[in-house]
Amino acid sequence: MSPEKDPVESTRMSLGEHIEELRKRLFKSVLVLIAAFGVAWWYKEDLAQFVMKPWTSAVEQINSELSERYEKDLVASPNTPRTKYFLTDDPSDKRLRDPVDAKLSAFNIGDSFFFALNISMYFAAFFAGPFVLWQMWQFVAAGLYRHEKRMVSLYFPFSVLLFLFGVVFCYLWVVPIGMYYLAVTLPLDQVRPQIGLSAYFDFLSTMCLSMGAVFQLPLLMIFLSSIGLVDPKTYAKYRGHFLVIALFVAGVITPGPDWYSQVLMTAPMYVLYEIGILVARWRARPRSHPKGS
Repeated sequence: MSPEKDPVESTRMSLGEHIEELRKRLFKSVLVLIAAFGVAWWYKEDLAQFVMKPWTSAVEQINSELSERYEKDLVASPNTPRTKYFLTDDPSDKRLRDPVDAKLSAFNIGDSFFFALNISMYFAAFFAGPFVLWQMWQFVAAGLYRHEKRMVSLYFPFSVLLFLFGVVFCYLWVVPIGMYYLAVTLPLDQVRPQIGLSAYFDFLSTMCLSMGAVFQLPLLMIFLSSIGLVDPKTYAKYRGHFLVIALFVAGVITPGPDWYSQVLMTAPMYVLYEIGILVARWRARPRSHPKGS
């Protein structure tokens, strides 16, 4: 009886062939990344406007609330001139005399350049990422067994989607809400927010990347249960412990000491934990088999 054939025998290469294959795929990946970076740099102004949207949304809400407050003050004090708060005496003119500025500040000479550079690099990685990941997968997959390929093919697409959902969720909701509450912690008559480009980008990128990583939680829980390492009942048993850990992790991840961003980070973590419990339980249920099978 002949020994069982190794399923990866036909794809084995020598060390030199491995290095040459890796060199080719890295070369293609670098070319695509450079091209994507060039396109992103060409449209850096549009991308900068897109990146600053969470802050401009927060500022719009702040100025809208200021306008409403000033209108109430004018009703309560009819003798107060309207131009104390607004540019003109026209009641239909809602332009504030001293609005919160939506523009970010460059406190150092190179802030604008590095802001544009970081934006271009991130967007290049985002758009060229699928091609680069595909090249790396083609290189790694040649040395994997069939069940290992199946495992990666099953979990990896969901991992990428969950990461993107986390980044988008943070960009659209978490960051604008967090920045709004951070800006109005003290009365605007006392402190007017003036945010630097570097600080803003650090806050935005840290929050979005962290939320993308947090969205991997259900997948990790499902994977650990599917390989028998953690029983789904264990997740439910330690809900309270997880909540404490989530609050601690949110406190470490969020750049500021405020509780707003920590709650905004903790709440999705707990919801994702519950989703992970439900799906892990569903996958752990015994499957019914037809009679005679």
